[in-house]
Amino acid sequence: MENREDRYLIFLALTALVFVLFISTLPVALAFSLHSNRLTINETQITTNISDEACPSIYGDRVVWQDLRNGKNWDIYMYNLSTQEETWITNSSFDHRNPVIYGNRIVWEDTCNSYQNADICMYNLTTSTETQITTNMSGQYAPDIYEDRIVWEDTRNGGGWDKEGNRTGNWDIYMYDLSTSTEYQITTNESMQEYPAIYEDRIVWQDSRNGNLDIYLYDLSTSRETQITTDPAAQYSPAIYGDRIIWTDARNGKADIYMYNVSTSVESQITASGSVDYGPAVYGDRIVWVDYRKGWENLDIYMYDLFTSTETQITTNESNQWGELDIWGNRIMWRDHRNGNNDIYVCTVLGKDAKSEVEPEIRSEVNPASGLEVNPEPEREESTSKNITGFEIISYHRFAWCVLDRRR
Repeated sequence: MENREDRYLIFLALTALVFVLFISTLPVALAFSLHSNRLTINETQITTNISDEACPSIYGDRVVWQDLRNGKNWDIYMYNLSTQEETWITNSSFDHRNPVIYGNRIVWEDTCNSYQNADICMYNLTTSTETQITTNMSGQYAPDIYEDRIVWEDTRNGGGWDKEGNRTGNWDIYMYDLSTSTEYQITTNESMQEYPAIYEDRIVWQDSRNGNLDIYLYDLSTSRETQITTDPAAQYSPAIYGDRIIWTDARNGKADIYMYNVSTSVESQITASGSVDYGPAVYGDRIVWVDYRKGWENLDIYMYDLFTSTETQITTNESNQWGELDIWGNRIMWRDHRNGNNDIYVCTVLGKDAKSEVEPEIRSEVNPASGLEVNPEPEREESTSKNITGFEIISYHRFAWCVLDRRR
């Protein structure tokens, strides 16, 4: 009998011990779960000179942009995020605009023969060689590149501008294949096809042939053109990654982002705020854009994650983060006016979204150009801002400059 009671008491003691141990581990498990769901953003100022910079593009560790620091003309610069080296790509007395980088190649529109006769040029970082891609005596603008293929918009078939500077006539999409040294005319409709983007065998653009702006797709592998949007409102500014085509859409009376999946033939509405100002850009599951929901004097960068169905506010500085932006992997680039001029910024997004809308808060900022404190007062480098549930911001780092001045 006593043995039975002893065994019962031992059982109760062990049960109590297990229960205590279980309770004691709960905070650890909870902390780990919250930490694993946190989204961390590291923000970096790329340019610090007092001139204006615009049109950033990113591929891997390399970022490019157009820069006004050398006077009245735009030059192309590049910055390597891993080596912290800046390179002056173009140096001449005319404008070089809208650079795009893919691998070791940078392409841009070049006005050496006047803006009305702008050409597409390319610089190869491996061979340090610049090549003029187009020679037609009309205008070629807004290039994009994927591997050996370069696309652009072209005025050679009757495109131009009216007295007010509005586009008129027949703008077409062209492509150049670097592997075969062959140029192709992609569109032949006698209306306006503009702002192409390319991914693998697919080229997308905005098209006015139906009396409103629509999104069209051309598949190089099948030589087939497809109308993606049919809504009578305007659809414009397309981007493409894999099977996903995204664009800005005015069908609800305001500007939202929509997406079309080529493989499933399904169209989806991505945003509902009606406050898209510029963009979008896409990489993998992430879509980014410029948003005016907090006012036209406080434009911000937002991101939507298709995998988690989560929208995140990327920038919180109460100035304008606006204009052109780009994304590659977990890095987002944009043009920023917080220092009184247009600078280029980049941020790195780390961790997984917490499947809820989150809004970051940055407390530590410094004006790199002057070294003066900007309200609010800056903290030490790499200080961590106030935590928000499921979110963490680490103050941006300011790179040391190592300028490679390559004057040709």
